[in-house]
Amino acid sequence: MGKKFHMLDNLQLIDERILFFIQNNWKTPALDHVMVFLTSLGNAGVLWICIAAILIFSKHRQKSGVILLSAIFAAMFLGDDILKPLIGRIRPCDKFPEVELLLGSIHSPSFPSGHAMVGFASATVLFYYDRRFGIIAYLTASLIAFSRLYLFVHYPSDLLGGLILGVFTALLTIFLLNLVYHRIELLYRKFLP
Repeated sequence: MGKKFHMLDNLQLIDERILFFIQNNWKTPALDHVMVFLTSLGNAGVLWICIAAILIFSKHRQKSGVILLSAIFAAMFLGDDILKPLIGRIRPCDKFPEVELLLGSIHSPSFPSGHAMVGFASATVLFYYDRRFGIIAYLTASLIAFSRLYLFVHYPSDLLGGLILGVFTALLTIFLLNLVYHRIELLYRKFLP
């Protein structure tokens, strides 16, 4: 049991060193504005939900839009409603209140990062259906995730956890909803020739 806690202490120390390196070496007034804007794109999954809505209302992309929206809501539910309360990790801004925040106080648990989880779930679905657009989505999700470090509201391991869980959630959603769509198509062919 002691080794497990020692490993977690080491991870916490690495997380904190990375955060303070960013705070001490990369912060500039110009980047402050960029990072606040980037993080706002991920608030409540707004960017990704808008993309899903566009796909749902387009002529030939409804299925990918429905799967994207489902992956977004699955990631939000798993991350925000199950894992964050269960794990209860304190955010860096709460542990180190002396660090000046560019955002208002956030007192919800830190792990996993919801911005990262939803962003990478969305990027994975988009990549599955369109590789070029998916690459842009992965880059966007990465920038949004980095903004959470820059703004001192998440640890790097929160982002890594969000990335892994987001990709897993997306792949599971794609698999399950493709099964559902396949069953519906079979029923449609059977009863409406």
